[in-house]
Amino acid sequence: MSFPNQLKIALASQSVAVDRPLANPLSVDVRSRIEELKNWSGSQNDGVAVSYFFRQYALFVTAQFQLLTHQNGYFECPVEDLNFNRVHNYGYNLLETHISSAHFKEIDANERFSAFHYILHTQIAELIEAFKEHVKISPIILWENILGSLLWFYANLEQRDPRRTAEDLEWLMDDANWVSMRKSEMSRLLGETSLQRAVAGPLRKTCCLYKELPHFDTCTFCPQPN
Repeated sequence: MSFPNQLKIALASQSVAVDRPLANPLSVDVRSRIEELKNWSGSQNDGVAVSYFFRQYALFVTAQFQLLTHQNGYFECPVEDLNFNRVHNYGYNLLETHISSAHFKEIDANERFSAFHYILHTQIAELIEAFKEHVKISPIILWENILGSLLWFYANLEQRDPRRTAEDLEWLMDDANWVSMRKSEMSRLLGETSLQRAVAGPLRKTCCLYKELPHFDTCTFCPQPN
């Protein structure tokens, strides 16, 4: 199928660029990428720069779950086929995730949990491990960067489709679906907290380190504001 232009526009608002050239790409080599992230984010600390990257990458992951919910499809591709572009928007140095529409895969709604597994293990966990080979940072910080964004999506979806939300969260909270990580990172983050309460105040256990960047303040959800 031809990937709809309207969907490309919608994804662009979430910093996901489909079938677009990269003007200022990050290096494919992870060590070089970290140095570029430090320069782009304004941090001299490897861990802060990597956390910044995953805060930006969270937009792509959340877009994946939105596509599965509303389009019955997602981008099935290894992280090696994802590219990242440096952009200056809203007065800040930010990142875009670039991907080819050739990777878009339509699925039946009952296949979405296989897609969840692919995203969590192939597009997140493997990327975290690639960075961990070069920098010391708790993977919990990086998971919370991503899942915090995903919780906002589900908190909004719950208002319109509580059944779908409950089914998806039940799967995401089940340790058995996070085999390589031994425990559900969603369960670790959310626990028994309701979605509406989760997005209303501090929930995460770790700081995302944005407050260490020169142009960002401490966010209202920081568990370590001082």
